[in-house]
Amino acid sequence: MKRVLILSFRFPYPLTDGAKIRIYNISKLLAQKYQVDLLAINEGRIANKHLKEFGHVFHKVIPYPFHPLRFKINTLKGLLSSDSLQTYYYHVEKIQKWIDKYYSEYDLIFCFHIRMSRYIRKITDRPKVIDFIDATSINYREAQEWARGIWRFVLPIENRRALAYELRMLDTFDKAFITSAHDKAYLERHAGRTLNNLLVIPNGVREDLLSRPLVEEEEDWIVFLGKMNYAPNVDAVVYFANEVFPLVRPRLPEAKFVIVGASPAKEVLKLARISGILVTGYVEDPYKYLEKAKVVVAPLRFSAGIQNKILEAMALRKAVVTTTKGARGIAGRDGEHFLVADEPEDMAEKILKLLASPYLRKEIGENARRLVETTYRWDIIGEKLLAEIDEVLNQ
Repeated sequence: MKRVLILSFRFPYPLTDGAKIRIYNISKLLAQKYQVDLLAINEGRIANKHLKEFGHVFHKVIPYPFHPLRFKINTLKGLLSSDSLQTYYYHVEKIQKWIDKYYSEYDLIFCFHIRMSRYIRKITDRPKVIDFIDATSINYREAQEWARGIWRFVLPIENRRALAYELRMLDTFDKAFITSAHDKAYLERHAGRTLNNLLVIPNGVREDLLSRPLVEEEEDWIVFLGKMNYAPNVDAVVYFANEVFPLVRPRLPEAKFVIVGASPAKEVLKLARISGILVTGYVEDPYKYLEKAKVVVAPLRFSAGIQNKILEAMALRKAVVTTTKGARGIAGRDGEHFLVADEPEDMAEKILKLLASPYLRKEIGENARRLVETTYRWDIIGEKLLAEIDEVLNQ
């Protein structure tokens, strides 16, 4: 059996964000055919119970937890470089030595994100693939409009560095994957050519979401689900709470905006002071909140890749209101699979329309569920991924 080494920039459990969900499920797919080892960096310690979770997936787990301060110190090394600061943030000499010593024992190296690519970019005697997940430079480019403080100066620099680095990495890996056709087109536009070795492999939804029983009893809840220290999510809920929800509440005083997700940032926690807003923090089963919601929102003003939060709500037959940037990675249509609104007034009107119409919520929710079942299941996605990996290994 051929051996695969996965390099991950975070330990992919618990499944609290889109990147972890993708890393976890792709690892399971690879383990169907290969002997897979995982080398994972993590900010902070990794609980033993989470390490044990992977006993049935990986042949071996090589964890490297570090104090968060270590990563910030790493970044200083990149200030005088032209490379993306992210690649320095996650680069540790101790890990580099392990990889240099053992990489030749593997038939393939599977690298998640440009953040881990520095470790293996000079390796030329082993097949290697990279999963960009998304075009990180898009996030940096779009976030500039809303940046405050030092980020107004950092983001333009990191955007240029990240984009140049992403394009350079495409020439050093046998294949590259990305979640969204929009992100691929963005990189091709800047590369000035068709990127034949960059392939769209979308995210799938958790299979258990598709088997959950339908919950008929709903509340007047508008729910957002996501990792709540992630900048696009923080911006989205702050924007919604300050600019959209105040247009909804006077017309429906019983409405609640429920923010569900782990590690809420200070800006998010402050929103709980606003009447009608609940911030849950980490919960064991966040999908219970989605199931009880009449509307799920994803008011993203900057984003890249494909939005798991939207796919998961769609899988649960929920009517989703999002922005153009939130929807662009998903092969659905405005008005059929979700509703799109980019201005506060328009978003508020569409939310109120859904809250008032059980029929419309049901129609959009059922359409969304069918799209997920036919396009965004891991078994469907896995067939394409494994075929591409086989091609690399058999070259």
